[in-house]
Amino acid sequence: MRNGSWPDKLAVSLIYIVLGLLAIVVVYPFIHVLSVSFSGRGEALRSGFHWIPRQPTLAAYKEVITYPFIWTGYANTLFRMVVGTALTLLVTVCAAYPLSRKDFPWKRVLVLLLLFTMIFDGGIVPNYLLMKDLHLLNTRWVYVLPHAANAFQVLVMISFFRSIPDALIEAARIDGARDLRILTRILLPLSMPALVTIGLWSLVYHINAFSDNLLYVTDQTKFVLQQIVRQILIENRLDPFTSAVNEIPPAPESLKMAAVIVSVLPVLVVYPFLLRYFEKGTMIGSVKG
Repeated sequence: MRNGSWPDKLAVSLIYIVLGLLAIVVVYPFIHVLSVSFSGRGEALRSGFHWIPRQPTLAAYKEVITYPFIWTGYANTLFRMVVGTALTLLVTVCAAYPLSRKDFPWKRVLVLLLLFTMIFDGGIVPNYLLMKDLHLLNTRWVYVLPHAANAFQVLVMISFFRSIPDALIEAARIDGARDLRILTRILLPLSMPALVTIGLWSLVYHINAFSDNLLYVTDQTKFVLQQIVRQILIENRLDPFTSAVNEIPPAPESLKMAAVIVSVLPVLVVYPFLLRYFEKGTMIGSVKG
């Protein structure tokens, strides 16, 4: 590009400027939230932009982490993250492998049924009655069992399995390998980018989800972290607790922003380690689909 013409250089410069502005637009809300969470009471109550915390203090974080339901919310969210993601991967692989084989009977009908579930849904009331009949109300299993199978993720996994050469599978069959051995020893190691991508999708979903908590769970000891944060943001549940602990509690805005930062920490910690697998798995699923 050093030897390119000035229109090319101008175009590249404009692209970098636009991307830089978009990056600022995306990153600024996080910087604002982080700055307010560390700011003192007077600075947090000030309107306008917050780039750097003034009168920095950890009082808001101390109040948030001493709020008892934060830790129960973390435990419930960790349960649904670990168990829900493991169950999703298991169900996705078990459903996608037979549907990816050419000799599997009724394959087209079953794939059409998968597509049907992506378009039509029973609705809130039928789903609630189903959870009630299955005795899942006010249990942690209501967070993971209804979301164990995802039609879109199964289709992505089918596409990935089909991208693996049939000659590799046929060679394994000639050597005497059966389907379970082919799946565990050949396909799954080659499918690591797709598995990590689907696992990351499931993790992010379980971290952010709280609608099932609103619908099916009334026991506060089984609330997930996002529901606890929702109570703090909307219902100001921390106010009575903080007023009982400190004579001069932190500003409500600082408490809310600190709760938001605490809730996004799992994604910030996990995502950088899975980013390269996520990019590769997403591209393969889109190109081969």
